[in-house]
Amino acid sequence: MIANCFQIDDTLKLKPVAPEGAAEACQRPEARIWLDLQDFEPSEVEAWLDKLGIRDLSRQLCLEALERSGFYPLKNEIFLVIRILPDAGNAGEADHLAFLCRENLLLTLHQKPVSRLHRLALEQASGAWLSERSIAGFVSALMIALSVECLQYTSELRTSILALQERMEREPDTIEVEEILGMRSEHLVVDRVVSDQLPFVQALSKTDKPFFKLKDSQDYINCALVNLEAIDKATDRMDKRIIALRSAFQMHAQDGANRRLGFLTVLSAIFMPMTLLAGIWGMNFEGMPELKHPFAYPGAIGIMILVASGMYLYFRKGGWFD
Repeated sequence: MIANCFQIDDTLKLKPVAPEGAAEACQRPEARIWLDLQDFEPSEVEAWLDKLGIRDLSRQLCLEALERSGFYPLKNEIFLVIRILPDAGNAGEADHLAFLCRENLLLTLHQKPVSRLHRLALEQASGAWLSERSIAGFVSALMIALSVECLQYTSELRTSILALQERMEREPDTIEVEEILGMRSEHLVVDRVVSDQLPFVQALSKTDKPFFKLKDSQDYINCALVNLEAIDKATDRMDKRIIALRSAFQMHAQDGANRRLGFLTVLSAIFMPMTLLAGIWGMNFEGMPELKHPFAYPGAIGIMILVASGMYLYFRKGGWFD
């Protein structure tokens, strides 16, 4: 398990502290502690919950944190589990990130690395993104960071889709179905993340519990909401573009199949008279005058070539080979 602990000081900056001292620091009313647990076993989480005095329903929710998304406004705590984008280099399904919010403690739980959290922890000018010295203010800053990450991811995906559409119009033969399916998979990931985060951030923005008051951070949470709503609309448009791409690819593939089938049909039509003549002249009747003619064989070959050439020129003039 990887445990990182920070304290929000009076200058609105994150100050690293020893994780072992997190439980003791949380006993001070004025403390504002962020404890981040990563890559943990259930028994390790239980040990931390005992140290922090987290019991009953909150304890159960923490132990089941990464099984499903949810928003739980408890009496003295808020528990939230949301999907987040997979970290760079970890393609696949979205990860889960859990928050347990108290007045003086934020506990985050996740199995895989979340680079956005690490960048926030290492941010030098913390006062630029943290509006107040409170857990609510810090959670608002985290939500903005996660929404901006989704916004950047969506923008890059949209650019890739537009580039693929342009290639489809200019060079359709260079498009592979795996490219379209890959973009569809990425779109589904960001769509799941945004559709998961949006309602929970909306609920968080309306929370007014004594231990979780947004105060000066309302603009921050509203900014996160605006970002998520913009992404939600963008994913709808991207979905239509991907559907159009798949339709265009299928139409192009069908058109290619039709051209090949038409070419084979023309070839069959050209060789059909030759086959007929060969069948007729292949009959072994005694009364066939061509059998005794000295130039019957080259004459038959010549007639077949003339018929085939004439039909080829006819079909070519008619545009059957275009």
